[in-house]
Amino acid sequence: MLSKYVYGLSLGHFVVDFSQGALAALLPLLIAQHHFNYAIAATLVFAMNLVSSIIQPLFGFSSDRFHTGWIIIPALLITGLGFGTLGWDNQYFLLITSCLVCGVGIAAYHPDAAKLVNGLADVNQGHAMSVFSFGGNLGFACGPITVTLVANALGISGVGLFILVGGGVALLLAHYFPAMRRQSAQHWQQKRQRESDSPVPVKDDWRHFAILACVLFGRSIIFYGLNTFLVLYWMHILKQSNTSGSLALSILFIVGATGTIIGGHLVDHIGAVKTIRLAFTIMLFLLLAFSLTKSVIVASVLLLPIGMLIFTPYSAIVLLGQRYLPNQMGLASGVTLGLAISIGGIATPFLGQVADATSLIIVFFILTAVALIPMGAVYFIIEPTISKL
Repeated sequence: MLSKYVYGLSLGHFVVDFSQGALAALLPLLIAQHHFNYAIAATLVFAMNLVSSIIQPLFGFSSDRFHTGWIIIPALLITGLGFGTLGWDNQYFLLITSCLVCGVGIAAYHPDAAKLVNGLADVNQGHAMSVFSFGGNLGFACGPITVTLVANALGISGVGLFILVGGGVALLLAHYFPAMRRQSAQHWQQKRQRESDSPVPVKDDWRHFAILACVLFGRSIIFYGLNTFLVLYWMHILKQSNTSGSLALSILFIVGATGTIIGGHLVDHIGAVKTIRLAFTIMLFLLLAFSLTKSVIVASVLLLPIGMLIFTPYSAIVLLGQRYLPNQMGLASGVTLGLAISIGGIATPFLGQVADATSLIIVFFILTAVALIPMGAVYFIIEPTISKL
C-alpha cells in the first residue's frame, strides 16, 4: 500500500511546478504590460530554469552527502515568494530577480522530495514515483488557466496569493516531516542491509545515465517549447483568445498528468525502458502533424495524445536515473528532475529569437526535429537489474 506521505510530497510537487506552468500564461500579460518582444519574454522562462538547472544537481549532491531532506520546507516558501512577487514587479530587473528566486526554490525541492518518495515506496516504485510526478504535472496543468483567471479577476498583482499557498503547504509538510523521514529511513536501512549481504557490490552505471540524459534533453526542449509558445501559437496562428490558449495549455498538462499515472503502471508491468521507447517513438509523428495543421479543431485533438506521450515516460525516466546511480540517488534525482529537464527552459530564448525572425510555425517545426534526439537515444539504454524492498 502506498504511503500517505507520498501524497503529501506530491502536493508539494504540485506547488513548485505550478509556478513553472503558470509563468507561460503570464507571458502574454507581461508582453502587453511591458511591451516585450518574444525573445525578452522568453528570457524570463530562461532565468527561472537557468538557476534551477545549474544548482539542482548541487542540491542533489548535498542530499547524498548531508541528508538534507528538511530543505523541502524552505524550498516551498522560496518558490511561493518568487512567483508571488512577479505580479508586483514593475521593472524588468525585478521580474528577472523574482524568476531567479523561484528557480532556487524549485531546485531545492525536487532532489530531496524524489529521494524521499523512493525511500517511502515499497515494491511498486513505479506507482509511487508516478503519484509524485502526477502532482508536479497537475501543477503545470492548473497553472496556466488558474493564473489567467486570477489575473482577469484581480489583475496581475493577484498572483501574490501564491505566497500564501506556498506557505500553507510548507507548514503542512513541516508537520508531517519527522514521521515521513523516519519511515523513509527504515526502508533505506532495510535496503542497505540487504545490499551488504549481497556478494556483488552495487555499482553506478554512468554510461547509460549519460545516454538517458540525452533522452531528457530532447524531451525538455519539446516540453518547454510547448509550455512557452503554445498559448502564443493559439493566439497568433490559430487566431484564438488568450483564455482559449491558456485553456489549451492546461488541457495539454491535465492529459499529461493522466499519462504520468499510466506511465507509472506501465513501468511496474513492462519496465521503464519499454515505456520510454513506446512514448518517444509515437511522439515524433504526432508533433509533425501538429506543426502542419492550421485547424484549431485538429490541433486540439492532437494535443490529447501529445500531452499523454510527453508525460508517460516521466516517472520511468526519474526511476531509471536513480537505478543507474544507486549510490548517488540524490544527484541522479537532481539531474533527471533538474538539469536535464530545465535545459529546455534555457533553450527558450533561442526559440523566441527564431519566432521573432521567422514565425511561431517554424518554432514548432524545430520542436518536431528535436524529437529525433530522444527517439534515437532511447534505443541505446538498458533496463537495470534492481532489488525489491
